[in-house]
Amino acid sequence: MIRNLKALGLALMAMLVMAAVAASAASADDFTSESSPVTLTGKQTGGGDVFTSTAGTVKCKEKKYTATGVATPTTAVTVTPSYPAKTVGGELNCTAFGFPAEVHTNGCTFRFTVGATTTGGLEIICPEGKEITATAVAAGTTKCTVHIPSQSFASGVTYSNTGAGATREVNISGNISNALMYKHTAGTGIGVCTTGSGSGSYAGSGLITGETGGGVHVGIFLS
Repeated sequence: MIRNLKALGLALMAMLVMAAVAASAASADDFTSESSPVTLTGKQTGGGDVFTSTAGTVKCKEKKYTATGVATPTTAVTVTPSYPAKTVGGELNCTAFGFPAEVHTNGCTFRFTVGATTTGGLEIICPEGKEITATAVAAGTTKCTVHIPSQSFASGVTYSNTGAGATREVNISGNISNALMYKHTAGTGIGVCTTGSGSGSYAGSGLITGETGGGVHVGIFLS
């Protein structure tokens, strides 16, 4: 009887350990695609990117993401962002502090990470001596330039799956409040900003799509 009880106890313990391991594996999210490596493209969704600073607000209606040769599954994806000067419809894409503006990423990339849930972080990675700039210009005169250097955030990004099969895509939503470090330098003329620095906020969303090298749609999703 005692021997049977010991055996039963060991069996129960083994079952609990296996359940704990399975639960741990199930709770860990990865970016996964139907084939690997995969090419990723992304576009702006929602109302656009909004960056708020003490100098004013920078808004862009459209942005694009690209990444090639991404091996999946992975917990982190690095994409190259870009902000066109004009939207697909030919409208001015970005404004800053009430003026027309252009955003230059200057070789900087975004690294999205996903944790044990559908939330994660963001890292802005810039080449040495480079930074993201948003420059407001009116009548050929620079009014203000915002400088955003390399930095990282452990949280502030949420993810969700959409679509089915080969049409699966990943929604990305960023909401970073009063934590985005920046500097701004004054331009010339009427309406210029002051020169200073601070911690700003960012809000924006996008949709990430997977493709093969030949442009065939490949499902990408969190698993």
